Amino acid sequence: MTNIKYRVSPQTLDHTIQQIVESIDKGKELQEYNFNNNENLITDEFKLKYNDCIVLNPQYQREYRSTHEDESSLIESILVGIPIPPVFLVSAKIKGVQVLDVVDGQHRLNAFYRYRKDQFTLKGLKLLTELEGKKFSNLDFDYQQHIISYKLSAFVFREFPGKEFELEIFSRYNKGTKTLTPQEIRNAVYTSPINDWLNDYIKSLYNTSSKKDSLEYKLKQAYNITPDRFLKKKIHESIFAILYIIEFGINRNFKDSTTYSEEYMKNKADIFETCTEKEIPSILKNITDKFISFNKWIYHIMQTINYPFSKELYGISSRNYKFQMSIAMLLSAIFNKYNGSDIIYKNEFLKQLAKALESSYLEDPEYNASSTNSIKMKEFIDQFNY
Repeated sequence: MTNIKYRVSPQTLDHTIQQIVESIDKGKELQEYNFNNNENLITDEFKLKYNDCIVLNPQYQREYRSTHEDESSLIESILVGIPIPPVFLVSAKIKGVQVLDVVDGQHRLNAFYRYRKDQFTLKGLKLLTELEGKKFSNLDFDYQQHIISYKLSAFVFREFPGKEFELEIFSRYNKGTKTLTPQEIRNAVYTSPINDWLNDYIKSLYNTSSKKDSLEYKLKQAYNITPDRFLKKKIHESIFAILYIIEFGINRNFKDSTTYSEEYMKNKADIFETCTEKEIPSILKNITDKFISFNKWIYHIMQTINYPFSKELYGISSRNYKFQMSIAMLLSAIFNKYNGSDIIYKNEFLKQLAKALESSYLEDPEYNASSTNSIKMKEFIDQFNY
């Protein structure tokens, strides 16, 4: 028989709702555990205690979007015997402990967990209307026992031949289930502390209630952090591309902004996978410091321009294009070229940059290719000199 280059063998795992709830509790406890950078506390006994606990909300997961009625419908389905689709878990590491990240099935597990914890009442039931308005603690014992004893099937992926193969598996599985965005799939494959940091950072901007002239509010405006772009992780994808460029510059071999995003995530996943827990803070700081400096420059530009990542930068405004990836990439490359020098804060520098952009390929009527073409962007950056 011909040897098959790639083969993956997911394990099947049947857990009762009670076991799932306990496993999620352990996952939450592990994520909140503070070692104060003392790796000696991560003993073999500690690893065994939390082994295969479920991380319900890994940072790469989509934001939780189920409605009260959706959650109630899942509980009702269990009680009347309607089959629940299996969930999709993948082995990962947190603080040196082997855990199970929820890649597909987060909404189902969250509903079961929340209901068992008395966090919502049943609403909008179609079949068991007599249970309307009841929490888990209000149910008759037989109903409670039925719920916690219900077994839910899961597929667990523990080992992949490599990241490229893992990415392909996620994509194919995703075609037959509730669709993950391409960025959500990349977040699942290329896990690293930089993903966690960026997810928290974007969420803080999204939820900001700061004054309109504050740095946080201005950056929320600059990156056009709307509910739709936030939930679909479009902002995450854009910022990963920006992070690549402010660190490495424009790569002529990359075909589009998605390539920049994926290559950056892949690069950092490899780095963090081989470093120790003690090295993580300093590596993360080097990355975030550059991004903070970049954002300070963007904030400076916003003293006179509402949407710096748009053609408004050189005098062309459009309410429909508040964030354009081509402008964001070019500004990132300019920042990389001048290494965060104070030159970029000079008014004459910004005027010269605006004039160069206005006369660039972006406004060339004869140019009909992608505005994020790496070759054209590299030519622009090389030719621009202050």
